[in-house]
Amino acid sequence: MRKIKSKALSVTLVPERDFKEFSLCNNNILAAVFYGDNTSISLSQDYLRVPVLLHQVGEESLVEVWVSDLPNEVNQFENIYYAANSDMVFGSINLHETKTDGLEKLVFRAYKEILGFLDRMEFPYLVRCWNYFPGINQENNGIERYKLFCSGRHEAFAKKYQSMHGYLPAATAVGSQSGPLTINFIAARNSKGEHIENPRQVSAYKYPMCHGDRSPSFARATYMDWGEDKYLYVAGTASIVGHKSCHKDNPLLQLQETQENLDSLLNHSKCLLNRNAEKVDIVDGTVIKTYIRDVESRPLVKKLMEERATGAQSRLYLVGDICRKELLLEVEGVWSLNSSD
Repeated sequence: MRKIKSKALSVTLVPERDFKEFSLCNNNILAAVFYGDNTSISLSQDYLRVPVLLHQVGEESLVEVWVSDLPNEVNQFENIYYAANSDMVFGSINLHETKTDGLEKLVFRAYKEILGFLDRMEFPYLVRCWNYFPGINQENNGIERYKLFCSGRHEAFAKKYQSMHGYLPAATAVGSQSGPLTINFIAARNSKGEHIENPRQVSAYKYPMCHGDRSPSFARATYMDWGEDKYLYVAGTASIVGHKSCHKDNPLLQLQETQENLDSLLNHSKCLLNRNAEKVDIVDGTVIKTYIRDVESRPLVKKLMEERATGAQSRLYLVGDICRKELLLEVEGVWSLNSSD
């Protein structure tokens, strides 16, 4: 069984049947994300075990594993379970809606707790967030639940930051079939990163009011320099140009547009980073995740992704509802960067 060696926060996919052996070979696992698992979040002796209620597409069940060479501490603070070392923290919070705590209020409470926790632990720089909750396209009292989610998240960030520009992390928001509000996050102790936007798209936090009273609060990507290793953490990316959805009900064209957006973002990131720092090359995707809405389109999307995403070392396909009803798929990933002469 291979051993992952990285002073950064690296990620890999491991067949679930091999995970026990993998965990014995890798002492500093921060977190292991089990998709399709309906158990509760838990602290093992050495790492954070995170269940996410999104089912996988394919016969083999894979575990998403985040590893660092640095020794870590695994613990719980209030509703947050976390694994942390001297440089970074991987955390997770699960909260259930009640009659008194609807989604908007619950999201505000969750992010307020996360931001307070990061201040307390001195990890003030959010790098990446994943948000999962049921019924993302359904309505509560005439308001789409994704818009309620965006409102709660925005209010929490607005109370923390006078200006959100430069602070918002790369993020994903996908609808699960059931379960609690789940927010997984990565944060850094020292800011050696940069949040990056896509020239083909309006920044999500600048969307017009037609997309909701509060715009989505995230960046298209976050670049992190962990020292020896550098990574680009790409947010959930879909068939959106400007701020408008494209190619309704056509998974093939949506995937093509999504690939155009990813290519644009990767090229723009390389140009931006080469202007601001040492020369870098975007080498490869280490893990590419694709969320697919409809049963009918899953085989086609998986086939096309396998044909097109030739550089990715590992790929994971998950069943989930995308944040807009007309969108059928969304792609995210982690890309490694190398210094170049």
